[in-house]
Amino acid sequence: MALRPRTVKAGSLAAIAVPSVLGSTLVAPASAFAPVVQDIPGAATQAPKSLFTSTVQPTLSQVAVQIRQQAEQAKQTQQAPATTAVQPIQKTYTAQATQQTTPSATFQSAQAAQPSAQPTLAQVAQTPAATQAPAATQAPAATQSAATPAAQPAQTAQATQAASGVAATRTNQTFLSYTSPAGTTSQYHVYAEGVDFSKPVGVVFYFDGDYWRNDQSKVYDPSGELAQMAASAAAQNMLFVPVISPDANRYDAGVTWWEDMERNGEFFRSFASSFIAANGVDSSNVWTMGYSGGAEFITYELNTKPQTWRNGGGSIMVAGGGLDEGTPSAALKSQPMFWYANSNDGSGETYPQTWSARGAVEGGYNAYRNAGYTNASATVLNGSGHFDYNFSQILSNSLSKGKATAAPRVEQKTEQKAEQKQQNTQRARTMSSATYQSYTSPAGTTSQYHVYANNLDYSKPVGVVFYFDGDYWQRDESKVYTPDEGMLAAMGKIANARNMVFVPIISPDTNASGNGITWWEDMDANGEFFRSFAKSFVSQNNLDASQVWTMGYSGGAEFITYELTDHNTAWRNGGGSIMVAGGDSDGSVDADATTKGLPMYWWVGANDTSGNTYPVTWSARGAVESGYNAYLGAGFSDARVKLIDGFSHHDYDLPHILASSLDFAGKTPALGYSDLSDSNPNYNEISWNSDHRIMLGFADGTFRPNASVNRAQLATYLYRVAGRPAVNAPAVSPFSDVPVNHPAYKEIFWLSQQGISGSDFRPLEAVTESTMAEFMYRAAGSPAQAQGGYASQALAWAASNGIGTGSTSSDAITRAAMAGYLYIYAN
Repeated sequence: MALRPRTVKAGSLAAIAVPSVLGSTLVAPASAFAPVVQDIPGAATQAPKSLFTSTVQPTLSQVAVQIRQQAEQAKQTQQAPATTAVQPIQKTYTAQATQQTTPSATFQSAQAAQPSAQPTLAQVAQTPAATQAPAATQAPAATQSAATPAAQPAQTAQATQAASGVAATRTNQTFLSYTSPAGTTSQYHVYAEGVDFSKPVGVVFYFDGDYWRNDQSKVYDPSGELAQMAASAAAQNMLFVPVISPDANRYDAGVTWWEDMERNGEFFRSFASSFIAANGVDSSNVWTMGYSGGAEFITYELNTKPQTWRNGGGSIMVAGGGLDEGTPSAALKSQPMFWYANSNDGSGETYPQTWSARGAVEGGYNAYRNAGYTNASATVLNGSGHFDYNFSQILSNSLSKGKATAAPRVEQKTEQKAEQKQQNTQRARTMSSATYQSYTSPAGTTSQYHVYANNLDYSKPVGVVFYFDGDYWQRDESKVYTPDEGMLAAMGKIANARNMVFVPIISPDTNASGNGITWWEDMDANGEFFRSFAKSFVSQNNLDASQVWTMGYSGGAEFITYELTDHNTAWRNGGGSIMVAGGDSDGSVDADATTKGLPMYWWVGANDTSGNTYPVTWSARGAVESGYNAYLGAGFSDARVKLIDGFSHHDYDLPHILASSLDFAGKTPALGYSDLSDSNPNYNEISWNSDHRIMLGFADGTFRPNASVNRAQLATYLYRVAGRPAVNAPAVSPFSDVPVNHPAYKEIFWLSQQGISGSDFRPLEAVTESTMAEFMYRAAGSPAQAQGGYASQALAWAASNGIGTGSTSSDAITRAAMAGYLYIYAN
């Protein structure tokens, strides 16, 4: 497909794909607990049996055997399992939609262009090497082919199972997805409304009971009882995160947390670690809460294994939480553990009929107390059975009680803090520029990288730019083998000037398939290598994980869009991506909502089409259009494209592109204009203008984004973009309507020297697209430009550079839109 003649209009963004967000109105929790029969004394080593069922209760292991036996009998008699859930929820809920679809957006064009069929990356990869790959001695200099593995079903499955990260969440969001490093996938909700992130923030992870159908579990009704529980957590300044079990009912026992506990435990521990890190959660205030089978998951799996994902908090078990195998973790003995059971929640209340929630509570409480858990208690409530627990009140009561009984936090002494700070500083300062460093991933993949780390200010956050070059057959065809000269050194200076490390990485590919050294072949292996390397590099050098950028050229750009952006992003929680002369997509973009808000900038030359690379049928412009449309359609709100006139595949000024992309991403602090927020679609462009002192606000603290721009103001903006050159303005004004004491007299006279003539200037007249195009065209030196289908050379030149639409409309241009046009003009 051919790229259309122009880039995106300044300031025109696709609609953001907003995830399903819960309302802010929360149902108030019940005013009081159900009456407490008795709170078991903490000093008791054996609970009085009168409080629990006196008969011997089956253990969880025995229940599992019973369930499987009953399921087998049902199969043999061709009967379905019992019609009620294993530990069913009383209410029936409506499952929520998991995603909202954003229509695919296309490049804007004043003249429709018919796209020609371009080979996809999959088709390039399938091309027989013996018939298409030229000999190494025949490969053109800096040969770049952008491609992606064939879209085989097996590869699609691998992509689905690839590890994914967790991004920071500050609003209520539902049905977010996470995939663990082992390939286990499930969903979760985040309730963040009412939480003050200026203070330490805790979290409550919740596991529901078992069910056969989604409508039998409260985790599929995020606006119901879960919202009430979230209010209880928010009152303690804690996030509330219900997690859906990754179980798929393998054993016909329903969806549970306690079957396949090791797999589910691996999934949750990985998720919890990622979530806590990404959201800045206080790891000493992390609670788990489970109901019925979810409570069993806590006592059998989580609290019997190392808990590196937290160092404080507590556990709440409702209607379950036994232990007949496994050993409680000694490291958790001082943490609160609270059990709750209704007085009538015994045998016959659940499936199988022989299982008793009260019996499980008794067994779990006794096992943990005997293991030395001093802050454990069990409470029997006057409830009618398994389905009338007041979860929000139980949570509120437990968190308050846990806060009152928690061991005091050990504060570091002043000298310890100073020593730790010094160690952190020294650790960061040990980073220095180096070439051909080696790294081997846990999977055994090895490659090399360079580090550019000059003149960094370690008293401030330090970011990083990882760079992936295009494809090549011989080393002298790739810039990654000239680290001390050329573009890499210049790009290093650009990044360092912005307090960022620059790290070009050499692909671990060995040309096994005969298509040269690439990033896009063997993407799974290369992706595993890079993610492991990036996480290690960021962590060991104390880098700011919110400022991690990736930049790729041609095949390196394809690696970003096909492999990195929509897979595990636990190695960063912010930053952006820059794709030059590539960056296609097969359309299956899968990323969380926060990742979709990160910048993605494509750059491509107008002449970088078919015939410029190997294979000759591949087009960088076609790849850019396809990738841009796919990501924009998937909800990436800050996806943009820059079309560069006259450039082909080997003409790119990568240092300039890196500088422009980083500056455009709004690395400056909030602007502070009273009438402008970062939700304005032109906020980044306005930020750039403000930072470069081109377009400024007004004395009353406003920016007035919707006000029109007049001719005198535009003359001033263009003069500032030109670098504020010296001007010898005459003592007598050549304009009938611009006196020498006019605030913009110097700037207007400078503009007239660029070819804007006439005895009157009309300084207060609103600027239209025709006026803007004329002024910018003259200020740019009136470059040769075919008129084409536009009304003038100026309009044709402006439209071809993405400045306006080529319209001759008399509509005035707003200040917000002008900020976007000035950014494109200047860059």
